[in-house]
Amino acid sequence: MASATSSKKMREEANCSICLNLMTNPVSIDCGHSYCHSCIMEFLKKSSCNQLMLKVFYCPQCRAPFHTDSLRPNKQLGNLIEAIKEMDHEKSCEEHGEPLQLFCEDEGQLICWRCERTPKHKDHTTALVEDVCQDYKEKLQKSVTNLKKLEEECIDMKVSTALQITEWKEKIQIQRQKIHSDFKTLHSFLHDEEKFYLWKLEQEEEQTLKRLRAQEADLEQKSHEIKSYILELEEKCQGSAQNLLEDVKDTLSRSWAVKLETPEVFSLELHTTCNVSELYFDVKKMLRSYQGM
Repeated sequence: MASATSSKKMREEANCSICLNLMTNPVSIDCGHSYCHSCIMEFLKKSSCNQLMLKVFYCPQCRAPFHTDSLRPNKQLGNLIEAIKEMDHEKSCEEHGEPLQLFCEDEGQLICWRCERTPKHKDHTTALVEDVCQDYKEKLQKSVTNLKKLEEECIDMKVSTALQITEWKEKIQIQRQKIHSDFKTLHSFLHDEEKFYLWKLEQEEEQTLKRLRAQEADLEQKSHEIKSYILELEEKCQGSAQNLLEDVKDTLSRSWAVKLETPEVFSLELHTTCNVSELYFDVKKMLRSYQGM
């Protein structure tokens, strides 16, 4: 297992002395030093005219001469750099600062080689990360497959629920329109019933008023007749004896003949009635029937 010191030393060896970062596509020159391909090419472009003409350059580190033809890829160094990058991504133990390169099956957690030797992990089953990684990766992939299946089922259920919501809203809208239509019909019915009962009441009013007014006119005529006789008799009483006695018997006879007939008694009981409570009961039954639909 690589220590922190050895890791630091490897990184220093893998750093480009031009850009001071880990080399990218490392190439070596005659003296053995290596650089990023892009860095050394940029260095060559900035060299003097004589160097460019002679195609002879000097190493940025040791100043040893080299030719452009000597540039060659350093695959071994490239592999080392990839390994260092992987190490950079490795987590370290918070307690010991060592790379977490072991997996404790009992605890289900990553540990370092020093953790393995502590009493906490004594007699525990441990293995190298790379040895157990594939097995757990397959288990995770199976879990992903299962979750994706559940996700598809969930999506299908969501689609089904959305369709139900749409269908329910459509039914509610249809029922809302039906209720509006039914109540419009009901309002029209009640309005027609109101007009009918008012018309019927008006007819009854006119018929009774016609008879009462006719009787009123007869009584008015009889009243004038009686007043006329009273004036005639009063004039006789106030006149001379000859005027008083002239046709007195005929006058008395006519005055006593005046009769007042008892007027016809009209019933003022209304025949046009609207049983609102009964009508309300009928309407309530209609409403219940609408609600039950």
